[in-house]
Amino acid sequence: MISKRLLMLSVMLLGLWLSGCGPQWRVITQASPNPFLGKREFVVLPATYNGLRVGDKSEAEYLSAKKDKSVDSFQEDKAAMADRFMAVLRERASKHGLRLATGGEVTTFVIKANVISMEPGFYTYFVNKPSTVIMRIRIENKDGKLLDEVEIQHSTGASMVMAASGSRYRSDADGLGRITADYLSARAHGQEP
Repeated sequence: MISKRLLMLSVMLLGLWLSGCGPQWRVITQASPNPFLGKREFVVLPATYNGLRVGDKSEAEYLSAKKDKSVDSFQEDKAAMADRFMAVLRERASKHGLRLATGGEVTTFVIKANVISMEPGFYTYFVNKPSTVIMRIRIENKDGKLLDEVEIQHSTGASMVMAASGSRYRSDADGLGRITADYLSARAHGQEP
């Protein structure tokens, strides 16, 4: 007979396992029937930061309280995040058999990524808060008609190794690139969540 404690532990572990099995995106809108089924080519535009919130402030409010050096560092973090997101997205998409172009004439589908929220988090020896970056991914046809829109997010824990918010933001950008590639693969291969 299974003890009550073992049964409770099993239920908790099952809950944790199930919570990690779902998709890592929240669908806002999704075209039906699936226009991406069997498609392998997409154009991806550079990530943008339109309407960005940093913590509970607008980007302008957040930066107005910073010194010039911190403002420059934040802008460098954003540029590095955009580059890392693109690099990881292209690499992982390639592993899924997808081809992503970064320029030229749009003859297929266009991927537009916009970061809407960045929570820097913090690291101290006693209390830590992870960074969290939220991004909206829009996929449009060549005429600009919205087909799919999803919201994704990634968090990176604060630690001695990831003490600086810029390091955590770069890690989040890598994670967002992986999640985006997985979403594209799921749609292109008909593996609907």
